[in-house]
Amino acid sequence: MKALVTGASGQLALAIRRTWTAHELVLPEESILDLSREEAIREVVASVHPEVVLNCGAFTQVDRCESEAELAQLINATAVGWLAEACEAQKALLVQVSTDYVFDGTGTRPYREDDATNPVSVYGRTKLEGERQAARCSRHLIARTSWLYDAWGKNFLATMLNAAAQGRNLRVVDDQRGAPTTCRALARQLKVAAEEGWQGLVHTTCAGETTWHGFAKAIFEAKGIAANLSPCSTADYPTPAKRPAYSVLDGARRRSLGPDLMPHWHEALAEVLAHPELTGEA
Repeated sequence: MKALVTGASGQLALAIRRTWTAHELVLPEESILDLSREEAIREVVASVHPEVVLNCGAFTQVDRCESEAELAQLINATAVGWLAEACEAQKALLVQVSTDYVFDGTGTRPYREDDATNPVSVYGRTKLEGERQAARCSRHLIARTSWLYDAWGKNFLATMLNAAAQGRNLRVVDDQRGAPTTCRALARQLKVAAEEGWQGLVHTTCAGETTWHGFAKAIFEAKGIAANLSPCSTADYPTPAKRPAYSVLDGARRRSLGPDLMPHWHEALAEVLAHPELTGEA
């Protein structure tokens, strides 16, 4: 299977590079496959002739999206429409990576794929529009995930470990609930999904749930680090973008499609921390 991957410098693209080893991967530099340019998208997709396009590229800096809404709309939504049109011309499967932030977080049980969306941030709104644009492609898979991290790239795990190494006092939000998900677990699930022809909308997060504070505590306990960690509320830590208080995603549809390769988040964290040699960018 020949797969074209956008956002080649990102942490998910690196996981795909490490995971999809049995397939032919094309990961153009972002200056070449520039999601802000329609012509670049059309030319690259047409020249590669992929069977699958994995759109890992996105404007994911949630707070910056609030002040740069036009750029967020361009990258997270408009560009997905261009990708959908280019994939349609090649009869390729478009895999669009989306987010738990399409929900408002007022729910009390894990969100299912058919639950009503109501994003409360520019990031969430533009990613939801990206889902709608991806659905214009006849063959599409929209994979919602959450709290992505791994042993490489800029993410919560790296931030916590760096802060602890500097001896900083850490106050971490304890009233937002979600599911930390490793890029490698998501990459493995997307590989099987593409191989088996999954289509439509599916939730792809690790199992279980926790808060950001609970996630940080688990990291430090697993590493044997005596960090100065204390919980705080969202109100104590105001940010430009509003976050959903509860964004756990239900995995029942994924399990019905099978095989389900998303481990419990504790297990996924242990896997990442067991391989320190992967901490550098490749």
